[in-house]
Amino acid sequence: MDEIIRKREIPPMPEGIRIQMASYGALPGQEISDISESGVQDIVKKVRTGKYHSVMMSPDEYNEDGYLIMESSPDLIFLQIWDAETETAWSCFDPALLDSDEEAPIEPSDGQSVFPLKCTMKDRELAAKCVEWYAHTCEPYPGMDWLKNTDE
Repeated sequence: MDEIIRKREIPPMPEGIRIQMASYGALPGQEISDISESGVQDIVKKVRTGKYHSVMMSPDEYNEDGYLIMESSPDLIFLQIWDAETETAWSCFDPALLDSDEEAPIEPSDGQSVFPLKCTMKDRELAAKCVEWYAHTCEPYPGMDWLKNTDE
């Protein structure tokens, strides 16, 4: 079941990094070894500038508890958070495309994934904020509207 969760007040950024794994693609050898505060700021900068077209982060090193995934093209961004405990997917979305069944023209880092066009956005700054927030909280960024999907 899809539900739109509206943005809300943004609390101060929590201290500390909660992710245990980060990569700039889905293939072996694309892991990011520095997930310190400065390393996360470097990831955020590379998302903001478009240098990273793909980012994956997880609160555990095997992605069993959940993850954030971002895949992008020069003009579209797919961003999704999976919470394994609640079996909930949080996706960015374009309100004008919610009824679309089209695939987004985004080349996936794993070479095979397909992304719904309705679950894309164009705002790299907002994507960078979502990535930074997730690194600190392992939760969806409260300053963005999300499309929440559960199996209910």
